[in-house]
Amino acid sequence: MKSFSNSKVLIVDDAPIVVVTIKSMLIKLGFNDRLIHYCSTSRIAMQMVRQDSFDLILCDYNLGRGLNGKQLFEEMKHHNLLHEKAVFVLITGENSSSVVHSIVELKPDDYLLKPFNIVSLKERVTASIQRKNALYQLYQMQAKHQFAEGVELCDELLPFYPEYQFIISRFKGEFLSRLQLHEESKALYESILARKEYDWATIGLANSLMHLGEKKTAENMINKLLASKPNSTLLRTAAANLSLINNAIPVAIRHFELASKIVRGNSERELVICNLCLAVGDYENALERYRIYMEINKETYRNTIFARINFIRILLYACYKADEKTKAARLSEAKTLYNQVTSLKSAQSLKVELDLILAHIALVEEHYDLAVGKLNQVHRQFDLAHYYPMHQFAWLLNHMNFDTEFSHLIPKCSAIIQSKQSENIHASQITMLNQLQQANSEKLQWLEAKHKYIKANKMTLTELLKIYIEINSRCPFLQSVCISIIKLLARRLPREADIESLKKVVKQCDLVIRQLMDADELQKANYEDLYRSVINNYSMPQTEMSKSA
Repeated sequence: MKSFSNSKVLIVDDAPIVVVTIKSMLIKLGFNDRLIHYCSTSRIAMQMVRQDSFDLILCDYNLGRGLNGKQLFEEMKHHNLLHEKAVFVLITGENSSSVVHSIVELKPDDYLLKPFNIVSLKERVTASIQRKNALYQLYQMQAKHQFAEGVELCDELLPFYPEYQFIISRFKGEFLSRLQLHEESKALYESILARKEYDWATIGLANSLMHLGEKKTAENMINKLLASKPNSTLLRTAAANLSLINNAIPVAIRHFELASKIVRGNSERELVICNLCLAVGDYENALERYRIYMEINKETYRNTIFARINFIRILLYACYKADEKTKAARLSEAKTLYNQVTSLKSAQSLKVELDLILAHIALVEEHYDLAVGKLNQVHRQFDLAHYYPMHQFAWLLNHMNFDTEFSHLIPKCSAIIQSKQSENIHASQITMLNQLQQANSEKLQWLEAKHKYIKANKMTLTELLKIYIEINSRCPFLQSVCISIIKLLARRLPREADIESLKKVVKQCDLVIRQLMDADELQKANYEDLYRSVINNYSMPQTEMSKSA
C-alpha cells in the first residue's frame, strides 16, 4: 500500500468541529496537511471538483440547504467530475435503517457512521482505496455499459486479485445478465452460492432462472428471502423485476412502492413507479409519483427542460377520465408550465415535441380539429429523439383511433428505448410500450367482434343504438359510428330513453362530426337535417315518440 502523503482530499461537512476532527485524523494517518481541502456546502464542493482533481472525498450525508451528500455524489458522477480511481465516502450521524439503506442503494465506495474513530477511518479508507485501485476499470465499464468487455476483464483480473473474487464475480454476473447470457449467469451464481450465501447472488440466480422459464423456482427463492428480510429494498426491487418479467405489473408497482416507503428520496424508483402506473392507466398515482420525482430533483442535473415537458405530459394524461373540476385544474397547471417552458431558450430546438403537447392540450379542451392538425404536423416533421414524446404520440394516435399510423409508430418507439440506461427504467419503458400495444390490439379485436355481431344479427333500433353507443364510449373518434348514432336518433328516440345521457352522447358525436368532417362530407351525409331531427325528437313528449315508433 502506497503512502497517503500524495493523496488530495476534500472534506464536505457543514459542521466545523467535524471538519477539524476528520482533518486531524487524516494527518495522523499520513495525509499531507497542505493537500487536505474542505468546504461546507454542496455548491462549493461542485465548484472545487470542477477546478481540481481529488483522490478522496469524505462527504457528510446532511449538508443543510441545497443538495445532500447523496445527491452531490450523483451530480459528480453524472458530470464526470471524479477521476477513475477517486474514492467517495459518505458520512452520516443517522444510523436509521432508512438512511443506511439509502446510502447502500447509492453505491458509494464506502460509508461511515458517526461517531467513528481513527481506526475505523483508516480501515475504511485503506480498504476503499485499495479496492478502487485494483478494480477501477470494472467500475468504468459498468458506468459506460461496456458489458462484453467487462466480462473479459473480470476473467483477466480474478487471478491477480483473489481477495476480491466475490466483488469481481458480482460485476461479471451483472454484465452477463445485461448481455442476456442467462445460462452463463445462472452457472456463475450457482458457483458463488455453493461457496457463500449472498443475497445479491440469490437475486441474480432468480433473475437468470426467470428468464430461462423457471418462473416458479425463481419466485420461491425471492419470496423466501423476502419473508426473512421484508425491509430489504434490494429484495423488493428484485421481486418487482421478477413480477415485470411475469407481466404482473400491479404486483411490481406494489413492491417498488414498498421499497420507496423503506427508503425515500430515490428519484429513479419514483420515475419507474410513474412509468408503470402510466402503463396500467393509473394516471392519478403516476402524477403523484412524478411530483415526488420533480421535488427530489429540483436542484439536480435531472431538472431539465425534458423533465418539465414530461411533467406537462403526465398532467395531460391525468386529465383523462378525471372529473371536470380536477381536469380543469390539471389543464390549467399544464398550460402554465407549457408557457414557462416555451419561454426558455432551449425550447427553440424542441418545436415538434412542444407541438405534440399542444395537440394533447387541444384534445383535452375538445378542440379535435386542432389536435388532429398538430398531430399531422408532428407526423410530417417527426423530429422526436426521446422515448417519452414518442410514447405520447403513440398514446394519442391510439386514443384518437389512428390505428394504421399507430402500428407504424410502434417499431420506432421500441427502437428508441435505450438499453444503456438503468435496468429498472429500461424495463418500465418496455412495459409501457407493451401495454399500449396490447391495449390497441384488444381494442381492434373488440371492434371487429362488434362489427361482426352487427352484420350477423337483425336488431331493433334500440338494440343497435345501444351497441353503437357502447362503441362510441370506447372509441369516441370513429366518425362512422358518430354518424350512425345521429342517424338512428334522427328516426326516433328509444322508448324509456335516458334523455340526459343521450344528450351527452349527441353532443360528443356532434363535436367529432363537425370538427373532423369537411363541408362536402357533411353535405353528402345531409348532416344538418339529421341533427335538427335529433333535436326535434328531444322536444317531443315521450308518448308522442312512442306513437311515432
